[in-house]
Amino acid sequence: MDDSSSVIMEPRQPNPNLMDSNTTNKRNNRKRKKSFLKNARKYAKKGHYGRGSQLEEDTYHYFVKILETFKEGFDSEEDKIIFANNVFDQTDKQEVNCCCNQVGCRVVEMLLPFAHDDVVKRFISVFSEEIRPLSSDRFASHVLESLVIQSCKRALMEKTNEDMKIYYKNFAIKVSKFLLNNLEDYIWDNYGNHVMRTCLTNLIQLPSGKTIKNNIEQEIKIEIPDDFVEIVKEYGQRLISWPQFDQLCKSDLTSGFLQELMKCLKNVDSKLLKAYIKKLIKDVFTNSNSDNSNLLPPAFGSQSVIVLIEISLQLSSSKMFTKLYTSCFTGNLVKLSTTRMTNYAVQRLIQYCTVKEEYELIFDELVDHFKEIFEIGHSGIILALAEACKRHCTKQGSFVQNLMKAFDCFEPEDRQNSFILCLSRFIVYDEHLKRTNENLQKEKLNLHGTLILQKMLDYNKPIKIVNAILNLEQTDLLNLFSNVMGSHIADSYVKGAFVGEKSRERLIRKMMGTYKDLAHGKYSSRSFEALWNFANMKCRILIMEELSHKDGSWINSDFGKIIAQKINFVTFKRNKEEWKNSMNKGNKSEEILAELLK
Repeated sequence: MDDSSSVIMEPRQPNPNLMDSNTTNKRNNRKRKKSFLKNARKYAKKGHYGRGSQLEEDTYHYFVKILETFKEGFDSEEDKIIFANNVFDQTDKQEVNCCCNQVGCRVVEMLLPFAHDDVVKRFISVFSEEIRPLSSDRFASHVLESLVIQSCKRALMEKTNEDMKIYYKNFAIKVSKFLLNNLEDYIWDNYGNHVMRTCLTNLIQLPSGKTIKNNIEQEIKIEIPDDFVEIVKEYGQRLISWPQFDQLCKSDLTSGFLQELMKCLKNVDSKLLKAYIKKLIKDVFTNSNSDNSNLLPPAFGSQSVIVLIEISLQLSSSKMFTKLYTSCFTGNLVKLSTTRMTNYAVQRLIQYCTVKEEYELIFDELVDHFKEIFEIGHSGIILALAEACKRHCTKQGSFVQNLMKAFDCFEPEDRQNSFILCLSRFIVYDEHLKRTNENLQKEKLNLHGTLILQKMLDYNKPIKIVNAILNLEQTDLLNLFSNVMGSHIADSYVKGAFVGEKSRERLIRKMMGTYKDLAHGKYSSRSFEALWNFANMKCRILIMEELSHKDGSWINSDFGKIIAQKINFVTFKRNKEEWKNSMNKGNKSEEILAELLK
């Protein structure tokens, strides 16, 4: 196995809901890497017992067996804890050697969360004596990270006894301060840098993968010791005064560290975070000497700086957001939206914009360029705009109209009937005419296109979208509602707050004659249930009669059986009046529950 698979790196991870279709296709076509366990077995056959420090053959095979057993799972959490501590008994006096080996490191890191306090204390005691070399060791550094995580976590747990709380707290402080005092050495070191990130995020118990939407942070309920908070602040104060601060922003490694630091400062020192964003705008974002051949704005010369812009947008106050917007984006949105490297930053700008008037300015700059944006594959920007139009309750009509124009579906008016399929596939009208809808049920639709469609059904005046759906051929609707992505469209249609009762009933009636087909499929049954839940009693009886007529093979499928149970099909066939009474009782119960939940 290559070394990188066991290194905790900081890859770029855009929001899956905002990725463009080209990225999705590339990921689907990638070959999967062999698992760590498979590679460990392969290397053992060749006589190579892991990278890093050498283990004896028996010890190596023992660790491989541990990985296999752990992967198989345990009957209970207690069994897992007993298993983990039995393994750690075998590492006594061999802690460092095991942790500096690729396979040994993986086993120790995997089992530490289940270790008893005396086991963790033993590892802490050994690592405390050799923090300097182990912080930059490509394998042992991961175990050091795990020890920091467990120390911070257990120091704040009520069930930990007081002596151990102090012991854990002192170790977390010792590692954090050692790295802080040697910041110049470790911030440029791949492994030491990640240990420092782990220290920062765990000292204040920042959840991994935490997102802050609309600048409203999730509250951290655990009371963090002042000692921990002060260390995080010291890191922030030390770095912001560095003469080579701008160089930190231009390296992926150090830029990643700054991102984590800024997230932590959001929780412990908002003034210092504001100072960081100000310094970034002044010294980095607007003062870059980029030689970018695409003539992008200065702030967008390197990927590491672009990600800092994104995190700044996410963490900034409304006032600082305005500065970022005017300094880096105004007048450049079209170019940024149609450039591969920078389109994610535009998505973040739209996503984290909280001021309606600012969003309207962003929208007005992009509205005439929808076609350019989607043709280049950056559909995530269109989705971000669709969501923001709903969030800010503005520009909704303009968004729908201009999106129709982008797909060549606005004029003549009869083309609007093809808009639903064009958007779902993310293709223009002429391309849509070349395709048949026979395999629409199994066709891979565009994720962003179907999400945009769902969002528009929730707009204040969704009449154009509603009419476009109702004007589709019944067969096309059946196939669309039977598609893995298209099945959610039926749900959004009936749940749309501004979709009228008559429009809902029209769709339910339009689908008469297809309910057997809807009921038996995996995804179509989801559409069936959505339509059923909003159907009135008269329509429900018509649906039940359709399901009861002649061929009843639909009920033999796995999903048909579930639907039959939910709609009480057996009772209907036996006694319609009894079924009506049971449905009425069910509706009343749902109404009472809905009232209670208000």
